[in-house]
Amino acid sequence: MFQANLTSVTFFFFLGFSHYPKVEVVIFALCLLMYLISLLGNIILISITILDSHLHKPMYFFLSNLAFLDIWYTSSAFTPMLTNFVSGKNTISFLGCATQMYFSLAMGATECVLLSTMAYDRYVAICNPLRYPIIMNKRVCVQIAAGSWMTGCLTALVEAIFVLQLSLDICNMERTNDSMLTEFVLVGLSAHPKLQTVFFVLVLWMYLMILLGNGILILVIIYDSHLHTPMYFFLCNLSFLDICYTSSSVPLILDSFLTGRKRVSFSGCMVQMFLSFAMGATECVLLGMMALDRYVAICYPLRYPIIMSKNAYLPMAAGSWITGLVDSVVQTSLAMQLPFCTNNVINHFVCEIVAILKLACADISINVISMTGSNLIVLVIPLLVISISYIFIVTTILRIPSTEGKRKAFSTCSAHLT
Repeated sequence: MFQANLTSVTFFFFLGFSHYPKVEVVIFALCLLMYLISLLGNIILISITILDSHLHKPMYFFLSNLAFLDIWYTSSAFTPMLTNFVSGKNTISFLGCATQMYFSLAMGATECVLLSTMAYDRYVAICNPLRYPIIMNKRVCVQIAAGSWMTGCLTALVEAIFVLQLSLDICNMERTNDSMLTEFVLVGLSAHPKLQTVFFVLVLWMYLMILLGNGILILVIIYDSHLHTPMYFFLCNLSFLDICYTSSSVPLILDSFLTGRKRVSFSGCMVQMFLSFAMGATECVLLGMMALDRYVAICYPLRYPIIMSKNAYLPMAAGSWITGLVDSVVQTSLAMQLPFCTNNVINHFVCEIVAILKLACADISINVISMTGSNLIVLVIPLLVISISYIFIVTTILRIPSTEGKRKAFSTCSAHLT
């Protein structure tokens, strides 16, 4: 494959007010003054809110977050601007530009979401004044603020990744006579055609058992009010995840066994890869949440109903789903940006992300780094949480004097362990 000899971009130029050098000093003084006033005002507001106990209320908590956001937002834009005015250099490195773009976008997006949550806070305070202290308690306020920050940061991360991929592909824009890859070939068990009927029956039977077992479990939990507890709520989520996870790949395998068709379109492959990765990542995080639930239930049984209230386990489950989906969006987006050459044969049953990356005819170092970070977040951290939780659980159970008490305590963990 021929590529033109192009150099990659390492810095950018800021034009700014370079056409008006005489007014730069005035503009510098104005910008510096506005920046200092913004810093001073927001710092004073944050300090007063923290030090005055009478202001420890949801409204001032959100205002404090907004002030902190404003400091970050203005600092991400004004600092490079003022530096350029002083130094006379109108250049910024590629990494510096990407970092400044990420922070500006993250703070801007977070501020928009936070303003909506503040509107909701005022709505509750005015329309439901008697219930306001209950609805907008400390835990809810922290969760709302954290959700705003996470939404903004994750949105900026996705956007920044897309832009960085475009920048990294500048050198690959001039390619000659390259056809666009439209489909992949899944090898699977094509080398053993006589066994395909046997494997089709086995895979279909296992798939139906998974659907039936998980479907029954979900229905029983929904219709039996005695099972409306955090443990069974997480089990219900896990069963639904299992159905989605198997359904994202098994139908494709069954179709290839039945029809002998081994080809899958590029878009179909990406969708299947996204769903499989999202469900797998969500399941790992959810198992970590379930371990925390069992830890609280066994180590703090009297406080369990308070700690694991509806306001706690619903965000935990939602956080697991959001983490898995966002992680999958990032990984799939990065994979879709890669150029693929003539080799389109996947040595696998399904569109698995590692197998896809092996077919790319470009540098996949960003994908590898991203996958490493993903494994740390959705695999290593949940595994550590599970391990540490069960160390405390086993220690607590061994302290129980009666054999019957130990058996009951272990039985509550059986669903999570299996």
